[in-house]
Amino acid sequence: MLGFLRRAGVSAALVTCLWGCTTYRSDLERARAHYAANEYDKALALLDVLEIDIDSLSEAERAQYAYYRGMSHFRLDQKRDARHWLGNAAARELAAQGSLSPDEKKRVEETLTKLNPSYWGEVSTLDEQTGGSAGGKPCKVDLDCIQGEFCDGGQCKKTSESPAEEPPADAPPPKKKRPRDEE
Repeated sequence: MLGFLRRAGVSAALVTCLWGCTTYRSDLERARAHYAANEYDKALALLDVLEIDIDSLSEAERAQYAYYRGMSHFRLDQKRDARHWLGNAAARELAAQGSLSPDEKKRVEETLTKLNPSYWGEVSTLDEQTGGSAGGKPCKVDLDCIQGEFCDGGQCKKTSESPAEEPPADAPPPKKKRPRDEE
C-alpha cells in the first residue's frame, strides 16, 4: 500500500509539473500571438508576468521570450529595454544555436545595429555624412543623444551650438585679471 501511495504521489507531482510547464508555454504562445497582431502592450504584459517563471521554459523558449519581449519594447519605442532584451536573445541564440528562426536572428542583428550606436555614443554613418546628427532628434535624457550632444527640451542639441552669452549693452566691461589673481 505504501508503494502505491509513493507512486501516486510521484505521478501527481509529474502531472502538476507538466501542467505548469504547459501553462508557461501557452503564455509564451499567447504573447507571440499578441505580437503578431501588433498588440505589443498586451504581449509585454504577458511576458512581464511570465518573467518570474522563465526557468520553467526550455533554452529555446527563453530565447524566444527574450526576442518577443525585446521586439515588443522596440515597437513601442522603448529603446533601452529593447536593447537589453534583444541582447539577451542574441546571447541565448549563441548558447543554443537554432533557438531563433533565421528571420528572427536577422531582425535581432539589424535592430541591435540600430540601437547600439545611440547607446554607446557612437556616430552613425548618416551622422558622418552630414557632419553630425540630423539635429533635433527627440530625446528624454542625455543618453538618448549621440556623443557631443545633450537633451534640451526633448530635442538633442550639439554642445558647440550653444550660443555664447553676450553681456547686456549697458554691462561694465569684464575685469582684467592681475597676475596675482591667477595663482
